[in-house]
Amino acid sequence: MRILDRYILREFSIYVVLGLFGICTLFVIVDVFEKIDVFLDNRAPIALILRFYAYRVPEWSVLVMPIALLLATFLSMGQLNKFGELTAMRSNGISLLRILSPVLGLAALATVAAFVFNEAVVPHANRERDRIYRERIRHIQRPPQSERADVTYLGQRGRIFYIRLYVIPERRMHEVTMQEFRAGNLVRRIDAAEATWQGGRWEFTSGFVRTFSGTVEKAEPFARLAVTGILERPEDFARETREPDEMNVFELRDYITRLRSSGARVANYLVDLHAKLALPLVNFIVVLIGAPLATRLRLQSAALGFGLSIAIAFVFYAFMRAGQAFGHSGVLPPQLAAWLGDLAFGSVGLVMMVRAHRE
Repeated sequence: MRILDRYILREFSIYVVLGLFGICTLFVIVDVFEKIDVFLDNRAPIALILRFYAYRVPEWSVLVMPIALLLATFLSMGQLNKFGELTAMRSNGISLLRILSPVLGLAALATVAAFVFNEAVVPHANRERDRIYRERIRHIQRPPQSERADVTYLGQRGRIFYIRLYVIPERRMHEVTMQEFRAGNLVRRIDAAEATWQGGRWEFTSGFVRTFSGTVEKAEPFARLAVTGILERPEDFARETREPDEMNVFELRDYITRLRSSGARVANYLVDLHAKLALPLVNFIVVLIGAPLATRLRLQSAALGFGLSIAIAFVFYAFMRAGQAFGHSGVLPPQLAAWLGDLAFGSVGLVMMVRAHRE
């Protein structure tokens, strides 16, 4: 790595770390003031409060990373302009793209890190954060769950279970309906008074099994029916169903596969899946926009750079949310809706970078 690259990378990295630390600290201070009554009323120890915020910071870090990168871009480029270093570099025949290559490289690395961090670290940290706040700070203890009522479970191989009551310790379903779909068509339905886990399989009692072939329906009563091929085990029905934003990319992709095999509409979930992939790319795109803008405006004020960073990030975020809303409502295809913000702002960033490079 050239000396010039190390110099630019060091300046940029320092501002990124300072921006990330400063904004997260601001978030912590605001949140402490919001929860100070809860902490005092429950006499929460300082060590426990610090642990609570240690688990809260990962989510905030992912959210504010684009702002920190954009702010670092404005400030580092402003410093280069302030002392004439950028002009000296370009007068020696070094292109703007070559000057910015360390910055763009770090932004690309931040994009990958944000994706991995958001998938592997943030979900666990959020669950532990909520557990500490609920059980150890507010002293709210959830009794062990022994029953689940009105359960709808999307199973594998095109199966959907509707359970009036599931008794967890007994591994028993009451008033259960299981529907099986193939290529979106209902091929079998089992209605039973009960279903129990016996010998590694589900055994239905007192009900009807209906099979469908085209427009022909055949119904047969049964007193006891052992069904093979059901992959769901008792613990699957005991777990609470998670929302799409609580799943990682691989879990949501598997859920969409199961949902599609049952013939259900998957467009909304496809929007959420692609949004999880599109969001980390914001870290690279904001630098792609900020770098040529910073060289033109010659920003040297931290306050002005911070304000401009917030404004650009807010507009970018609002644009992405609008695209997702259009996708959820069916106005736009799911893939286009999720990537709309990246495509629009990425195109603007590329045009700005090409123009700045040619000047």
